[in-house]
Amino acid sequence: MGNESIGNAGCSSAPTKMESAGKYPSLNFSDKLSVINALMEQDRIEIRERQEAVFRLTYLVVPGFLAIAGFSADHHNVKGLLILALLLILAIYLVSFFTFRKWLDDSRACQQIREEFYQQPDLLCSEDFTPIRPITEKDRELRFKDNALWLPFGVTVVSAVVLLTYIMLA
Repeated sequence: MGNESIGNAGCSSAPTKMESAGKYPSLNFSDKLSVINALMEQDRIEIRERQEAVFRLTYLVVPGFLAIAGFSADHHNVKGLLILALLLILAIYLVSFFTFRKWLDDSRACQQIREEFYQQPDLLCSEDFTPIRPITEKDRELRFKDNALWLPFGVTVVSAVVLLTYIMLA
């Protein structure tokens, strides 16, 4: 243990060339491809999580609306408060839904950035390898739309309107 370098503890004993901070060795084609594959896998996971979040949100909000409407049947004296609660839950749902949609669109755009490396393999060979970069308008031209998310959104909004009408007329 005497003269071992702390910086090389656990590493091979072969001499290494130290470079200045901020300089990294150039990645070969295989390493770049591995980076792209790992990032694409993470993008897919994020897309699935965001889609599931929208569905879970809907599964929580609609029963909440039903509970408020059911509670209002026996408690006419707090009708105004229940209407306010329903509108507040609907507002929170709308903000959450559109936030999740924005995040989902960002995840899809990031995935398209990574897919460019497969569509244009010369990008993998270039010295300027940037798999993580800011999203541009070109990246937002999505090939896939998450239209399936509009069904739970529509169901939620329609149920809110119907139950709000029920509370007001009861």
